Amino acid sequence: MLNHIPIAQLMSRNVARIAPEEPLVLAYRRVREEGISCLMVMRGAELAGIITERDLVNHIDYLIDQDNLNLAHLGRVCDVMSRHLVAVMDTDGLQTALDKCMEKAIRHLPVLNAAGDLVGVVTQTDLVRAYSHILAQQLSLASDNERLKALSLLDPLMGIGNRRAMERDLKHTAAGSDRRHLPYGVALLDIDWFKRYNDHYGHQLGDEALKAVATAIGRTLRAGDRLYRYGGEELMLLLPETDLEGAVSAAERARNAVLALSIEHDKSPLGVLSLSAGAAAGADRDWQALVSAADEALYDAKHNGRNCVHAMAAHD
Repeated sequence: MLNHIPIAQLMSRNVARIAPEEPLVLAYRRVREEGISCLMVMRGAELAGIITERDLVNHIDYLIDQDNLNLAHLGRVCDVMSRHLVAVMDTDGLQTALDKCMEKAIRHLPVLNAAGDLVGVVTQTDLVRAYSHILAQQLSLASDNERLKALSLLDPLMGIGNRRAMERDLKHTAAGSDRRHLPYGVALLDIDWFKRYNDHYGHQLGDEALKAVATAIGRTLRAGDRLYRYGGEELMLLLPETDLEGAVSAAERARNAVLALSIEHDKSPLGVLSLSAGAAAGADRDWQALVSAADEALYDAKHNGRNCVHAMAAHD
């Protein structure tokens, strides 16, 4: 989930290296003097291993267990502890802890309450875990926002693009068409006698019919074609890189797909659900004018028997 953040942005580039044949005491000394938490063990240019603070502590513990270390030489805790403490309050925020760790180059922060009592400790691991959790939440929020944005461009009933999505995509397609000097087409589709259908069969069946129509037309689309709900029972096809003949063909495919559904419509002269369509295409027209031309063609189709496709040539 966090893979969009390259490791190269996070890593330390000043890498401490040590050869495997070096005496261990040198590793102890470098960790202490350089304030580092690990050393990369290199055999020439090859990475042979890694030695960390924990490895060094475990080795001391091993020597103690094997009686290979003079315990008297170890001294007391007070001889090795850090006396200059940097602490945080239990009411401080994560950013305060991160800032102190970065500023002081430390990896452990005692946590005090208002009375000055020790109530916990924040380690570097705790900070990394917390920061990772925050990043995951932010990415999840961004993903949710993207989903909401996508939903805001969909018609909730028909599951196709809404008017907002249509206008956005029309602007994009028109701009691309103008740059490449290629035509694009639009087709306005209107379900015939749909008000009569709703009045006769009820809005629930009307909604089911709209969904079925959108699905059927969607199956006729080429890659790159888009279908939108223009309003009510009107739909619009957006057809990139398509001339007028292609726009008419796309509208005919949509018309035939709806007829093939054979949805009963007693209030239509055909007895089944059908649609009328108006198609237009152009290369140098603004999209509003092209949609207006398609609307004129649709008007002609509806006043010439319906269940047909009419085309409107682009005006110069």
